[in-house]
Amino acid sequence: FGAMQVSVAAYAVGRGTPDTAALLYFASNCTNMVGGWAYGAWRHGGSPRRHQATTAVCLTLASLPLTFLDAPLTVGATLALTGLAVPVLLILSSILTESSVPRAVLTQAFTWGNSASAAGSAGAAAIAGRVVDAGGAHGGFGVAAGAAVVMTVLALGGLRGSSPDVPKSSASAETTASNPPATRRDSSTNRREP
Repeated sequence: FGAMQVSVAAYAVGRGTPDTAALLYFASNCTNMVGGWAYGAWRHGGSPRRHQATTAVCLTLASLPLTFLDAPLTVGATLALTGLAVPVLLILSSILTESSVPRAVLTQAFTWGNSASAAGSAGAAAIAGRVVDAGGAHGGFGVAAGAAVVMTVLALGGLRGSSPDVPKSSASAETTASNPPATRRDSSTNRREP
């Protein structure tokens, strides 16, 4: 995400129209809201891992044209397409995190995920800044597209060996399996009760 922000600003400034950046951010952020709302409203079936892989592929395909497009209208439309995918990926990341860790460490797992996301955004912004300084905004968009390709490869790799559906109760079942219920002794009959 950091690479995209740096690249949009560099694109607008490079064209001599820095105010264009606000319109481009607006287009992307509006579709962010629509994408999150639409995914939340959609009664989807199937595996969250498959949804994640599909969304990552779509983000990659939408990001690649930014490495060569020049017209502000087409750049804005392409940024709007990438904006649709971002909230869906964030939602799916939360769903997959929740379904794969025991409830007892769920907060810690979300914290690690959020920290990794923030570190990735900061690192991508730094790399994109260097690339933009050396070769312009299209190079910065290339960093964002490259990150989308890596995300796609990882998401597709997550499909291998995964169950077709991530069960919603896997975290609670794992916690239950590792912590069997305690038994108590009935003092009147000297029997154990669950």
